[in-house]
Amino acid sequence: MENLIADLRYAARTLVKAPAFLLVSVLTLALGFGGNIAIFTLVQAVLLQPLPFPQPERLVRIFDNRAGASDVGMSVPEFEDLRQHSDIFEQFSVIFPAPTALTGGERVERIEMLATSPSYFDMLRAKPALGRVYTQADWVPGFLDGVVISDALWKRQFGGDPNVIGKRIRADEDGYTIIGVMPPDFRHPGKGLGGDVELWVAAGYVAPPFPVPPVRSARFLPGAIGRLKPGLSIKEAQQRLDAFVTQLQQSYPNDYPNQSRWELRIEPVQSSLTGDVRPMLIVLLAAVAFVLLIVCVNVATLLIARSSTRMREFAIRQALGASRSRLVRQVLTESVLISLTGAAAALLVLRFARGSLLALLPQEVPRLNEIHGDWRVIALALVLSVFSGILFGLGPAFHATLTDPNHGLKEGGRTGGQHGIHQSRSRAALVTLEVALSVVLLISAGLLIRSFSAMLRERPGIDPRGVTVAQIWIPQPNNPDANPYLNPPQRGRLARELIQRLEAAPGVQSVAVGLTTNVPFLSNAAANGRNLIAFSFPDNATSAQEEYTADFGAVSPNYFDLLKVPLRKGRVFTDHDDDVATKVVVVNEAFARKFFPQQDPIGQHVRDKARTTTDSEIIGVVGDVRDHGLDQAPEPRLYGSILQRSSQLLAVFLRTSANLATTRQLVTRTVEQIDPELPVYGVTTMNELVSSSMARRRLALFLMSTFAALALFLAGLGIYGITAFLVKQRVQEFGIRMALGAQIRDILVLAVRPGIFLVSIGAAAGLVVSMFITRLMSSLLFDVSSTDLFTFVTVPLVLAVVAVIACLIPACYATRISPVEALRRW
Repeated sequence: MENLIADLRYAARTLVKAPAFLLVSVLTLALGFGGNIAIFTLVQAVLLQPLPFPQPERLVRIFDNRAGASDVGMSVPEFEDLRQHSDIFEQFSVIFPAPTALTGGERVERIEMLATSPSYFDMLRAKPALGRVYTQADWVPGFLDGVVISDALWKRQFGGDPNVIGKRIRADEDGYTIIGVMPPDFRHPGKGLGGDVELWVAAGYVAPPFPVPPVRSARFLPGAIGRLKPGLSIKEAQQRLDAFVTQLQQSYPNDYPNQSRWELRIEPVQSSLTGDVRPMLIVLLAAVAFVLLIVCVNVATLLIARSSTRMREFAIRQALGASRSRLVRQVLTESVLISLTGAAAALLVLRFARGSLLALLPQEVPRLNEIHGDWRVIALALVLSVFSGILFGLGPAFHATLTDPNHGLKEGGRTGGQHGIHQSRSRAALVTLEVALSVVLLISAGLLIRSFSAMLRERPGIDPRGVTVAQIWIPQPNNPDANPYLNPPQRGRLARELIQRLEAAPGVQSVAVGLTTNVPFLSNAAANGRNLIAFSFPDNATSAQEEYTADFGAVSPNYFDLLKVPLRKGRVFTDHDDDVATKVVVVNEAFARKFFPQQDPIGQHVRDKARTTTDSEIIGVVGDVRDHGLDQAPEPRLYGSILQRSSQLLAVFLRTSANLATTRQLVTRTVEQIDPELPVYGVTTMNELVSSSMARRRLALFLMSTFAALALFLAGLGIYGITAFLVKQRVQEFGIRMALGAQIRDILVLAVRPGIFLVSIGAAAGLVVSMFITRLMSSLLFDVSSTDLFTFVTVPLVLAVVAVIACLIPACYATRISPVEALRRW
C-alpha cells in the first residue's frame, strides 16, 4: 500500500508537469466514457433492469392472432377459458387502455384509464401507498365501484389529500369511489394510449355496457396479461397454450374454422414492452463500445509517444535498482489515474446534462422514467476506467521495460535505436486498429444516413402541410340509457355538427372527421392505425368461407380531399351514405392489389365476420397512405362512412392557415359549445406527426453520426501522430536525399507513403469486419442493404482524404527544412 501511494503521488506530480498531455487525454477519455455511460444507462434501464415487480420473469403478454394478423384482440369467452380452464396461468387479467373524462377533482380533465380484471394488482403483487386495491373477491359482472388512482393524479387533482379515500369521482359520467392510491414509482407494465395510466378500474365484462351474453367472435378486449404458474418456462407455457388452442378449436369449430388460422402467442412482458427499441439500443451500445476502443487506442498512442521522451528517466530508475515490474506498475498507475480522471469528468458532465440528454430521446422509448444515475453508473464508470487504463497502459508499460539503462543514458532521450523501432511498430499497429474501428463506425453511420435519406424520399400519400388534428373522446357510460352517443346515427349527428360549425369558423378551409385509427402516423400504442377487422367476400364462391383481415377506419366524405389522398377508381363517400343508406366502403390500392389483382374491386361486397348480416359494397379505390410511418409499406385498408359506422375515438382534421394555438382554442371552444363533457386532447399538426414517426430513426442516426465523426477525428489525429513521429525519425534521411538532389515531390511521397499504407491496411480490415457487423443493423435500415456498395466505397474514399490531409501536414514540415539544418539537428 505504501508503494502504491508513492506511485500515485509520483504519477500525479508527473502528469501535472505535462498539462497539455493531461488535458488532451482526459478530454478524449471523457468523450469515450461519457458516451458509454450514457448509452449503457439507457440500455440498463430499458432492457436489462427487471420490471419492478416480484418475479417479473413470470409476467407474460398474451396475443390473439387470426387470419395472418397479430394482436387482433380477445373475446370475453376466450379470456374466461384461459383464466379458468388452462393449466398455464396463476393469475390472468384484461388490459383495456382508454381515455376518460374525469370529474370530481379540481377540474375536468382527460386522463389515461386502464380497465382490468379484479385480479390485476394481485397478479403484479402490487401494494398501494394509501388505502387498498381491488381483488378477485370484489368481482361483479359489470364495473366495480372502487377505483385506484396514481400518485401523480392524487397530487395534481386532489392536492395529495390523505382523506381522498372514499371520495366520489366521475369518469365518463359513471360514478366511482376512490379506494386506493398507488406509490409514485408504480406504473402499468405496458403501453397506453398516450401516457402513463392514472386511473385503474375493473370489470367482469359480462354485463352492460358489454355484450350480454358474451359473444365468442366479439374480440373487443385489446389484450391480456398473466402470471405463469411457478416452474413453468415460456417454452413450456407456449406448448400448453398450443394444445389448449387445439382443444378450443375442436370444441367450437364454427368459431375457429381452419381458414381463420387462429392462434395464441405469449411473450415476456418486458420483451413486449421494449421489443421495438431493442435493436436500436443494441446497435448504439456496440457503437459506443467501438468509440471507447478507439479512444483507448488514441490515448495509448499518446502515451507511447510520451514514453519516448522518458527513456532517460526509465534508464536512471533501472540503474538505481528499479525492477521491471515496478516500472510496469508505475506506468500503469499513471494510465489508470488518467483514466479515472476522464471517467470523473464524464460523470460530472452527465450529471448536469441529464435533462438535455433525456430530451433527445423520443417519448415512445419505454421506461424513460426509470433512467437515472445510481451506484450502478458509478460502478460502471469505475470498471470502465480501470479496465481502459490497464488496456491503453500496457503498451507504454511494455516499452518502459525494454529500456536498456546503458543505451538510454547514452541516448539521453533520443528516439532512435531499437527502442524507437519498437515504438514505431507499436504506434503503427495501434493506428491501423484505430482506422479499422473507425471504418466500421463510418460505414454504420453511412448506412443509416442512406436509409434515412431513402425514407425521406418516400411519399406519405397525403399532403400534411397546413393540416391540424384534434382527438375527441366520446364518453361511454356503463349504463347504455345514459349514453347520448350510443349508436352510429347519434355519433353521425355529432360528426355532422362538428363539421358544420368548424367549417364556418374564419381561416378554416376544410374540415373532416374520422376515427383516431385514420390519423396517419399516429404512433401511440392503442390508436396507431391498427383497428383490424376480419372479413370475407360473399360474392366469390371460392373465398366466401375464407377469412381475411385488414385495417378499418370510418371517415367523413371530405376526408380524402382534405388530406389530398387521390381517388384512383370509383367514388368516395357523400352525405347520402348515412345510416339508412346501403353500407359502402372505400379501399386503398394495397387492398386492391392483394385481394383483386386480376379484377375490378368496384361493386364487390365485403362481409364483416363480427357482423355476419352486414355486407358492404366497395365503391372506390384511393391511393395508399403510409399510415404507420414512411418506412412501413402500406397495408390493406378499408374505409367506412363515419355516418354509418363510428366509435368513441374521434379525430377532427382541419386544413387551416391559423397557427396551432389558435386552432386548438377553436376546436376546444367549438366542442364545448356542442357538449362540454367531450374532452379534446392530442391537438397537433400533421407535419409534427410525420416528424415524430421518424424520431427513433433520427435519434439512431444522430448518435451514430456523432460517434462516427468522433471516430474519424480521432483516426485523423492518430494518422497525423504516427506520420509526424516517422517524419521526425527520418529528418536526417530527408536532408541527405535533398542534398543529393531529391525533389520536394519525392520527399512528400516518402513522408506520406507509410501513413497511407497503414490506412489502407486498416481500411481493408474494417471493410471485412463491417461485412459481418452491419448485418446486426438490418432492422434499422430501410430500402438499403447492409452491404450497400455505395457506402462501402464512399467511406474508404472519405477516410483516404482525411488520411492524406493528416499525412501532408507533417510531410510539408519535412520539405521546409534545409539539408544543412537537417544534418546539423541530427
